[in-house]
Amino acid sequence: MKKLIIALLASVLMAAGFVGATGTAANAEQCDRYGVCIKPKPEIVKDKNVDQGERPKVNIVWGTQGDAVVKGKTRMIIKAVGGPVVSNKVKKIDKNGAVTIQGPKGLAPGRYKVTVKLIPNKNTPWKRVTRTYWITVS
Repeated sequence: MKKLIIALLASVLMAAGFVGATGTAANAEQCDRYGVCIKPKPEIVKDKNVDQGERPKVNIVWGTQGDAVVKGKTRMIIKAVGGPVVSNKVKKIDKNGAVTIQGPKGLAPGRYKVTVKLIPNKNTPWKRVTRTYWITVS
């Protein structure tokens, strides 16, 4: 009788998702409710050299296969080499899967690391994507 009760309790806990079966790996990032993750491929048009007093700008089209459109937000982080974060902007992706983000005006001359991140909406199949590039302000 004890074995039957323990077996029933274990099956209820496993069905509810509270306990994993031995040998199964937990999925760290489940994109949609079915565990499907699709990694979009960004087409990035960026400024590599920016004159002092101008704003660095990046245009991104989050590409996918077929007619699917990525939904979510894009974050652009600009960090001075060996220094603090200068800009941290988030902008919503439009209905065509594109976004344009401008950095701050008046960056000091030097080299900056720009990181662009996709932040997908909840319950969508899009996987988080990060791209990094460098700009020079002269």
